[in-house]
Amino acid sequence: MAEWALVLTVGTTADPLKKAVEEAKMEAEKENASLTVWLLYGRPLPNQHPDPFQVAADVRLHAENLGLKVQPCEISEPEDLDVCFGEMRSLLQRLSSADKVIVNYTGGTKAMSAAIVHAALTTSFAGELELHYVGGSVRDRNGRVIREAMEIRRAAQTATQERMERILELMKEHRYELAAYLAEGLPERGRSWFLKSASKALLLWDNFAYEEAATILRGLNQQAQILVDDPKLGRLAETVRRLVSEVITHILEAVKAFRKWEIGDQVSISLEGVQLLCADILENASRHLQRREWNEAVLRSYRALEAAVQGALALSGINPWRFELNKLSEERQQKVQVLLGYTPKELTLYSGILTLQAVGGIQIGDEEQKWLQDVLQTRNRSILEHGYRACGQSDAERVLCYAEKLATLVLNSDLKQLREKVRLQA
Repeated sequence: MAEWALVLTVGTTADPLKKAVEEAKMEAEKENASLTVWLLYGRPLPNQHPDPFQVAADVRLHAENLGLKVQPCEISEPEDLDVCFGEMRSLLQRLSSADKVIVNYTGGTKAMSAAIVHAALTTSFAGELELHYVGGSVRDRNGRVIREAMEIRRAAQTATQERMERILELMKEHRYELAAYLAEGLPERGRSWFLKSASKALLLWDNFAYEEAATILRGLNQQAQILVDDPKLGRLAETVRRLVSEVITHILEAVKAFRKWEIGDQVSISLEGVQLLCADILENASRHLQRREWNEAVLRSYRALEAAVQGALALSGINPWRFELNKLSEERQQKVQVLLGYTPKELTLYSGILTLQAVGGIQIGDEEQKWLQDVLQTRNRSILEHGYRACGQSDAERVLCYAEKLATLVLNSDLKQLREKVRLQA
């Protein structure tokens, strides 16, 4: 059975709090949840009548008569905001494992009301958090809402909703590590669970951990089908649906096939898988570009072109990791030796492109040769590779552009359309 907690700040009026207890009890019963009421009150001020002790006792009796468990909790300094905040946050942290916490800030001193809301919004809850206030438009001569006109007013923006919006903002900026970290505090249910799981999956995908990401994404697919029309989660849900139905299988097959080729097992490999893998690495480079991570964008652009060349070689029956020149025709052997000047054991990006030229796979003109040299030199002179140069924005943008053009030539594919298919959107 789910565990709910209703936290009430107690002042000098019992009726609004009794109304809150009754409403919470009805909601809990609908959800088959057990409800515990927590009464937070301070010592009475001079000439205060009825005082918070009396009101708390009255509300406690009312709740117990309804069959609810009640926990009284005295606040030592109800007029001191810092003390209220510290003691209330400590209480809420004890309740943070509950399936649902309802914080009703109707009663108590202004310091108590302010503190309980602030404490609620800064505490990480395993379940849901709701902020409630009992109000109404019809009041008596003392300015208090009459019992019949009382209604529960729920805060439009709960802590969970605010956190979810911030996570979505981070995911739109492709800052998946921060998004996944922030999502750790989300409830493990419903829309928040979907967002929490999706942020982790896209973090893994962004780090090329395709198998782990695929497991999570496939587990989310059914809920994604439901959420595609959601005004806030719809784009993310569509990304999950698209990756699962159109992308994951092809990329996983390509990656697994390449791993086999690395050890000499030349299994069949599909052009579509190679194309999508190359497009995804280009998209990965683009995300690093958007995050202003210029060095990483250059390296990933280079890697996308290298993957395209490796794929094209494999599709031609040539193993770039275990190159065997004698398996080519004599004419092609001569062309390779003329272009390379030596016989490599493993084909790099540059030697791989020359080999593709030799076997008639592609034709590289003077302009394309300049693009290739730029990609190679910018990557090699990067401080993350063989040089001591920090790449800038113009380097990253130029290398990504050239890498995509060359990969398009190598694979004879429209990679712009394929990049849209693998694009991560939230």
